[in-house]
Amino acid sequence: MSKSYGREYVKRRTAELYDSLPMELEARKACYAVRDEIIEINYQFFKYVASNTFVEGADFEDKLQTALLSFLQMWWKYKWTPKYRGDLSFAVFFKPRISEEIQRHLNPVSYTIKRQLCLKVAEQLGKKWTDVTYSDISKAKLSPEDATALCVILGKNMPSDITEYEEYIPDRTHETSTDRYLNTRYNSIEEMLIQEMIERESRLTDMDLFELSDLLTIPVEELKAALPRALKMLHARLTENL
Repeated sequence: MSKSYGREYVKRRTAELYDSLPMELEARKACYAVRDEIIEINYQFFKYVASNTFVEGADFEDKLQTALLSFLQMWWKYKWTPKYRGDLSFAVFFKPRISEEIQRHLNPVSYTIKRQLCLKVAEQLGKKWTDVTYSDISKAKLSPEDATALCVILGKNMPSDITEYEEYIPDRTHETSTDRYLNTRYNSIEEMLIQEMIERESRLTDMDLFELSDLLTIPVEELKAALPRALKMLHARLTENL
């Protein structure tokens, strides 16, 4: 994984690899050679996501391994399936999703609560707590509060069929790449920059902005123009909290 690739090559080759995948889901999942090459040439991207996702008590290696594992569980969803938007770049599509998975799987509080609730179900059903599934909740006697909490914890890992909600998704054909990225997670460029500064625990340099621009396909001029506003917003929030 130590081999270095140029950014333009990575973008072009990644697009070529995804374009080569079959439309049929199971056939696409079985393209292991394509999957492995995507991981190899985008390894720096996974390191970037891991290093810029904060989870208390988790070291870089844990986050990187979780990022790679998360990608293995969703790599085939990008671009070649009607259930997921295919108009986003590779980095824009996967960064918020992988970051969320890292936080979800390595968050010590979520892990502890999940274990406690699953143990209650496991003891009643005679199985290991790690084997408890969403369908087991209705088979066990739990308080309404515990049942609701466990439904949320286990249910969030169940894939949703977006076709059920397509009629509620607005037409974004004319959106810019900036709009499309912000709609995946943030309300504005300023909010995105604030989050980046919080995760990095420092101000953003010009090099950081160029890196974000290249990664998220947002023009660097837009990032530079928004940075002073983001700094003022962050300063105001920190002052208010103090």
